[in-house]
Amino acid sequence: MDASLACWRYWGKADPDYSGEPKWHPFVYHSLDVAAVAAAFWACSPSIRRAFRTALKAKSDEALRAWILFFVALHDIGKLHALFQIKARDALKAAWPEINLDNVRKTQPYDHGCNGFAQADEEITDWMETDRRTAIQVFADWLGTVAGHHGSVCEPDPDKVIRGYAMEEIKRHDAEARQGWVEQAAKLFLLPRGLSLSDSPPKLDRAARQLLAGFCSLCDWIGSNTELFEYRTRQMPMADYLVWAEKHLAQKNALRHFGLTVSTLCYRGVPALLRTDEKPRGIQTIVDQLPAESSLTIVEAPTGSGKTEAALGHAWRLLDAGVADSIVFALPTQATANAMLARAEKFAKQAYGSANLVLAHGNRDLHEGFQRLVDAAKRTTAQKDEEAGVQCSTWLASSRKRVFLGQVGVCTVDQVLLSVLPVRHSFVRSVGLSRSVLIVDEVHAYDAYMNGLLVELLRRQKATGGSAILLSATLPAAVRHNLLDAWDCETPDEAPYPAIWTAAQSEVKPLTLPTTELPEKREVAVELRKLKGAFPDHLLLTHMVAAAREGALVGVVMNTVDDAQRLARLLREQAEQIPVDLFHARYRLCDRQKIERHVLEHYGRDAVRDVGRILVATQVIEQSLDLDFDWLLTQLCPVDLLFQRLGRLHRHARSQRPIGFERPACTVFAVTEDDYGLHELIYGDARLLWRTEQLLSSQKRIVLPTAYREWIEPVYGCESTEEAGWPDEPMKVLEGHYAWLQTRKTARAEAKRLTTMTISQFHDENSVATSLTRDGEMSLSLLPLRANGALLDGTRIADLDERERPETLLLNTVPAPASWENLLRDFKRDDDGRIELVLEFAAPGDWARESGSFRYSTEFGLEKESGLVDDSVA
Repeated sequence: MDASLACWRYWGKADPDYSGEPKWHPFVYHSLDVAAVAAAFWACSPSIRRAFRTALKAKSDEALRAWILFFVALHDIGKLHALFQIKARDALKAAWPEINLDNVRKTQPYDHGCNGFAQADEEITDWMETDRRTAIQVFADWLGTVAGHHGSVCEPDPDKVIRGYAMEEIKRHDAEARQGWVEQAAKLFLLPRGLSLSDSPPKLDRAARQLLAGFCSLCDWIGSNTELFEYRTRQMPMADYLVWAEKHLAQKNALRHFGLTVSTLCYRGVPALLRTDEKPRGIQTIVDQLPAESSLTIVEAPTGSGKTEAALGHAWRLLDAGVADSIVFALPTQATANAMLARAEKFAKQAYGSANLVLAHGNRDLHEGFQRLVDAAKRTTAQKDEEAGVQCSTWLASSRKRVFLGQVGVCTVDQVLLSVLPVRHSFVRSVGLSRSVLIVDEVHAYDAYMNGLLVELLRRQKATGGSAILLSATLPAAVRHNLLDAWDCETPDEAPYPAIWTAAQSEVKPLTLPTTELPEKREVAVELRKLKGAFPDHLLLTHMVAAAREGALVGVVMNTVDDAQRLARLLREQAEQIPVDLFHARYRLCDRQKIERHVLEHYGRDAVRDVGRILVATQVIEQSLDLDFDWLLTQLCPVDLLFQRLGRLHRHARSQRPIGFERPACTVFAVTEDDYGLHELIYGDARLLWRTEQLLSSQKRIVLPTAYREWIEPVYGCESTEEAGWPDEPMKVLEGHYAWLQTRKTARAEAKRLTTMTISQFHDENSVATSLTRDGEMSLSLLPLRANGALLDGTRIADLDERERPETLLLNTVPAPASWENLLRDFKRDDDGRIELVLEFAAPGDWARESGSFRYSTEFGLEKESGLVDDSVA
């Protein structure tokens, strides 16, 4: 038989459970379906073309397109193997009636990715009309990349070749089919561009492999969709079918249907993103001076100065210029991601009109706003409405692997960091990011390990011609230099604060504000109080209550949940009719969602401020939440985080504040002892706490924005171990700092090691994979239950159907610190690893363990008996 025809005798997709006539689709047609999707994507997405052109350093788009389509057409070459084909025996018999299935022996499991590539790798030199070295090194790189589209890029491994699986005649037929398909694909995709198998494709580096693998996987998902490409038997020649497939995609408007492409509306300036009564201010006024090309931009400006709108304005300019197709907004916590969703929806309407907005974090399916977008997409599909507004395509919403494939993505930062880690389908995240403007908020908030991952992410973003915008009010210069170095930029001279640093190529240009747009000088009166355990005494409690009685909104930020719970109880005992609210992370998710909405309602920008009240919180309010207090109190923390907390103090201009609180004032309480204890464990480096405390003890006020440089740089200073520290720095602090430096070095090295791994060890929706983005242990998950095994609200888990159960259990789960592991080691765990915490009813909304060791209430969350274990979880 002619080798070029052998490939027709294999199926590409099939329904093995179909009871009637076999439902199958020829291998050739499926391969061309996927290649047609790639061609359609290439044609409609300038950012995809830019990403490949940059990553592969290609001079000719046409030649590059030819190589990409050629190899995408080879992505399933491992299916041309009898061990794969017998997975749907009826389909195989229909495609190859002459085959004797008794001559095929299933000796071991067969994966058409890794096993198929290993077999093809042995045959590459027979296919290529070039020298052996090029065939093995370059061609194999490309083939292994596309063959790994189901989760992990394939590497050459002779041990994965399965031998003796069939009679020689069948094995020879398989080999002829593979070679024949390579030759046919070359005729379809290479020959029209003057290329052949004697030519060599561009070399792939790590970033290019991730891009190609992700692109191929994305095209395969769409090309495998049986509603789009129905099962059919051989009806037309290859070339004719390819033309039909491309026309079919266009007629179905398939890429738009799946939520992958929409048109961008013309950029209308930052004012379009503001309220009607607002005009651009500060850094917002210089956004249009930034280059409209692929770049890294770092925005340093005070909290509440409009960094978000500035970043979105610049991103919109890049969309309008064709530099990117989409944006991804990464935030430090789920709460801040949730808070960003409404703003992102407004942006999507302005920049696209009709767009797909995706929320991505572990509990996104429980977010009402996101579910509204998914429901809107379902209605649109049912009504065949091509001009829908902001929604989330059902296809995009069906898997977290697709979080960055829409037009606007809002996520926690761990979701973007997964793109550089050894998790399955990380390359799909990579291809989504490469066509996006990545915006990372609160970039100062990440530790050395996470910064190591972020640096690698920025390197890959530049390698594919992508763009990134990083936002911070309190970024130490050393961290800024490290981020710019990831973009392969020389360290620039310092610039006055606030500033926007932009690196379009390798040159860094800082933009500073004209005098007329400099932020107004803002003075915050600060008082340092040294209190036992850094905990408010009776006098300070009395002052808080008195302030609330005068109508003030008082915010108190504690470093641990235990301290926050204890303080809230004391205040409630003393405050009588004054509302005292508590907000931290150790609630059931269903309770935390209610509390989060309550906090935004009573302390947010648009809160009705007709009565005084007190909010006791942990670090959950430190980043990005738009809260506005009249008086702020806080336990000692590093200076940059102190400034973040100050960003919730007098955040918005108001015509009237309560008497005595017309000017912003902050009270900081520190320990009386020489040992920072648990506070040092939380923040890692006692030097940051000690230096911050020294500045506070010598100053009565903080003058912003100058303090962003004048306070942060001395505290963070030089991080080398040779640096002697401040003249009177205690030896214990200095020794602790050296130990912390070694920990940071180890964390960076571990981050780098993980990003260089080529084997994907974890599923990207696995909690273990998410834990790889954080330095240290993940929190434990506790499931409070009644003695009869029901949830606290009386719901019997056994009565939940399969669709309800995961969401209901998630809503009733409470995070707890990893340090509780030993205390809980003997407790029963469910199939998902949740620790079952059996409690007895104590009062409405209040349950306790019979031994008294644990308590849960809807008001205070999960509590433990004092002194059992340390707690550093916010």
